[in-house]
Amino acid sequence: MTDDFFHKRLVISLAYLVCITCAELLTTYSPKYGIAFHGLVIFALFIHSSLISDRAFSQWMIVLIIAPLIRILSFSTPSSQFSYFAWFLIISLPIYIAIFTCIRIQNINLKDIGLVLPKLKFLPIEIATIFLAFPLGLMEYYILKPGIIAELGFEAMIVPSLIMIVATGFLEELSFRGLLQYHATKTMGFYGIIFISALFGFMHIGNLSFSDVFFAGSVGFIYSMVVRKTGSIYGVTISHGMINIIMFLIAPHYF
Repeated sequence: MTDDFFHKRLVISLAYLVCITCAELLTTYSPKYGIAFHGLVIFALFIHSSLISDRAFSQWMIVLIIAPLIRILSFSTPSSQFSYFAWFLIISLPIYIAIFTCIRIQNINLKDIGLVLPKLKFLPIEIATIFLAFPLGLMEYYILKPGIIAELGFEAMIVPSLIMIVATGFLEELSFRGLLQYHATKTMGFYGIIFISALFGFMHIGNLSFSDVFFAGSVGFIYSMVVRKTGSIYGVTISHGMINIIMFLIAPHYF
């Protein structure tokens, strides 16, 4: 890949990152216009991907659609008609469909997006990543201070915990550290990891906390490096799910 070609890919990718970030900001303060902006970004990515001859870059444009799609679905699904956890699960279904459609159409090897067990030599890294969820979950709890959304008790926690792992942990890791990171690093090299980390952070703008945007981006970078090293998203999936379980289900009862 020539320097000019690489530079062009990088500049175009950053332009879309700016657009998605602006759409996130607009969605936070004016949801109707923000969702319309996200829709325009999806339209632009779809048209752009069909016009360029660079197959790898075209595929990157297609999978980048997942980021604004997540936001559109989260705002267009009426949360008042479902429980908090059922809402998470319902939103995750079309996103899973989009992800596995991309995997199928682009003929991606599941191993390339981290759907493989880590080698034994990487188990200490995976275990450390999982245990890292405990302090990180408490840190994000103190940043956002969510209220109590589930009763405290083993049986009452089982279904919400499973949903947190499947509908947030696995879904977001498969999206960002799996499919998106695979294409981003093919397109931009190591800059792709920085791109994905920034995108993941900016997708938290709606929490109205600069600290949480920085926190999410930093954790995303750590997870990206773990996946880059181990080749598996399973450790970061469990860790991500545990962060949300601690933040939403456990910490509100004790802190």
